[in-house]
Amino acid sequence: MLKTISVAVITLAIFTSCSTVSPSSSSFGASRKLKNTPVPSAGCGKELVEFKSGTYTNTITSAGLTRQYIIDIPANYDKNKPCRLIFAMHMMGGSMNSMVDNKFYGLKSCAERDQVPVIFVAPQGYTDQMPWRMRDDKDHVFLADMLARFKAKLSVDTSRVFCCGFSFGAMVTYSYSLDFQKDLRAVACYAPANWNIYLPTTNKHEPIAFYSTTGTTDGTCTFVHSDARKQGGKYCVLTHLADNGVTVLPEIPVATTPTHVTTEFKGCPAEYPVVFGSFVGGHTDYASDPGSGDNWITKETWDFFMRF
Repeated sequence: MLKTISVAVITLAIFTSCSTVSPSSSSFGASRKLKNTPVPSAGCGKELVEFKSGTYTNTITSAGLTRQYIIDIPANYDKNKPCRLIFAMHMMGGSMNSMVDNKFYGLKSCAERDQVPVIFVAPQGYTDQMPWRMRDDKDHVFLADMLARFKAKLSVDTSRVFCCGFSFGAMVTYSYSLDFQKDLRAVACYAPANWNIYLPTTNKHEPIAFYSTTGTTDGTCTFVHSDARKQGGKYCVLTHLADNGVTVLPEIPVATTPTHVTTEFKGCPAEYPVVFGSFVGGHTDYASDPGSGDNWITKETWDFFMRF
């Protein structure tokens, strides 16, 4: 159930050729307008040399480490048309291969169904015995290095880069959302936490479109871990509400029946919505309402990303 607190305009961007807008002529503000003209990367128009169509593993040296990622370049990729880029961050116990197996949290199935060209990337964690690093910014350097490579060599719409993840994958995605607001158009965090993960020492307090979910009985990444320390999924939502311009922070509705409750909060610009999905359930990125076998989390994520 979508609880309408503000009016959201759901739109599909019209994708045009690489010559439409050059990165240097598009301001950050213009590139965040709804239905903005795609902003092509430097790789737009280039032949695939280092990359190829299909799904495969690649490596990159980043912050002194050899890092791996799986990249999925769709069959309908066109070097002359900038396309969306989505990072899918794996959970504890998972890997980049898990993201391929679950079709990048189901979003690849949505892209294929709607015939939307999307490059999917699943980075590999586990470089410090944890899924994603807890004590330094090397995963942030990793993301920056991947973005630089993809923008230089692939036809990417630099105004439509997204990131999503579950559990530890949501935690690193949330961490990115405090640091990469100019690179990521929107993020989706399924059961995020803002502890036991590296967070930037200074939140830039820049706006970003933010979607998250947490189950009411989640005992792993709890909705409220500590009010005193402002830890928990609740505070991930409140942080982005404040960063997106909401001055009086609201109470966050939580589900009390088997039907989930999704709230879009008023006070945010249409370009920077904050949306929270609550459901009666535990630690999961798969939830369906009574009488439905569909994962509403995947559906809402795809719809959220496709607004931009």
